[in-house]
Amino acid sequence: MRLLALGTGTCVGAAPGTRLRKPPLFALDVAPDGGAPRWILFECSEGARWRLADAGVDPLDVHHVAVSHPHADHAALPQFVQSRACEALFGAGLRAPSLSVYLPAAPADALPALWAWHNPEDGGAPSARVGLRVEALTDGSTHTPFEGVTLRAFTVAHGRSPAVAFRVEAHGRVFAYSGDSAPCDGLLRAAHRADLFVCEAAARIGDDAVATRYGHCTPRQAGSVAREAHATRLWLTHYSGHDTVAAMTDDAHAAGYEGLLHVADDGDAVRW
Repeated sequence: MRLLALGTGTCVGAAPGTRLRKPPLFALDVAPDGGAPRWILFECSEGARWRLADAGVDPLDVHHVAVSHPHADHAALPQFVQSRACEALFGAGLRAPSLSVYLPAAPADALPALWAWHNPEDGGAPSARVGLRVEALTDGSTHTPFEGVTLRAFTVAHGRSPAVAFRVEAHGRVFAYSGDSAPCDGLLRAAHRADLFVCEAAARIGDDAVATRYGHCTPRQAGSVAREAHATRLWLTHYSGHDTVAAMTDDAHAAGYEGLLHVADDGDAVRW
């Protein structure tokens, strides 16, 4: 597998003295070693099309998008879908390549109304030229985006928002992505023995109350989940930058996590 970090920030701008990082976006290549890329996009925040292109990924080569929850810093779906359709229209053909979007059931049911708001000419549903298929997720939902690749969803705790964490199993390797979540059973199940666990750390060091109030992790809570799940490698993401990288690293290690630990930044990449 190969992961590109295209957005490791939050819904706010840069903290004083820090570099601006873009909202959540990760591109996972699940192709067998040496094979042509097979992409699954995690989240679909604003500007996804341009960030993919900047990373050398053609947006028309993305056929699967997994969205953890409907908050605006994670899900700018109409913009991405329309851009792909228009790129196909003005470029190679009249119909965009197929796109499967996986997201929790409630926002999946509401997506047609959102699409109609942006594209009233389509009568409330994506037209044939868009090639969009929406997969509604519940706890334990399992899909096969590519042969030999399993995508699983687990319900997690993110305040009042319906939300899931994702787990990908492919070619004997495991990738897990938290979305936005406080520590919970669903997060543990997603991360169980993951080779790479990408976990949000939007709550500041020591602010455990945020986990209860909004459904986020501190670095220490993320480290605790990774330790309990026996994850081999932990990447912290979706953090504000108000705490230093060194302090976040120390806080995660204070939970007893002894695996490989990295505070992710935009542009990071890893293959395993």
